[in-house]
Amino acid sequence: MANEITVSGSLAVAKGNVGSESLTVSALKATLAGANFIKETQTIPTTAGGTAIALGGLGSVGWMLIKNNDATNYVDIMTAVSGTAFARLLPGEICLLRLTPALTAPAALAHTASVQIEYHIAEV
Repeated sequence: MANEITVSGSLAVAKGNVGSESLTVSALKATLAGANFIKETQTIPTTAGGTAIALGGLGSVGWMLIKNNDATNYVDIMTAVSGTAFARLLPGEICLLRLTPALTAPAALAHTASVQIEYHIAEV
């Protein structure tokens, strides 16, 4: 079966008298490579180098939606433990992206205090 994954997203910007701009993508379809996906929550500490995001039984990573559930602190999403940060999620923010196949062990690093993240990853 094909197109088991549906991805939608929208970003709109408006400020004062400046015109509004938006980009919306809806119902982008992708095929689940295997039969696996994961939806979890994880507490991310401030441990130097970061903490691996638990991937369970995933053979590969693909589409990922991640949310910072903390009300106060931000979290960086990294390429690996002790890797490079590629996203910063402020309190309540989300990130939706397709990970490159070379990124096999994403990690996260909380700042100031531990945060809880929620994530959904599907193999592609």
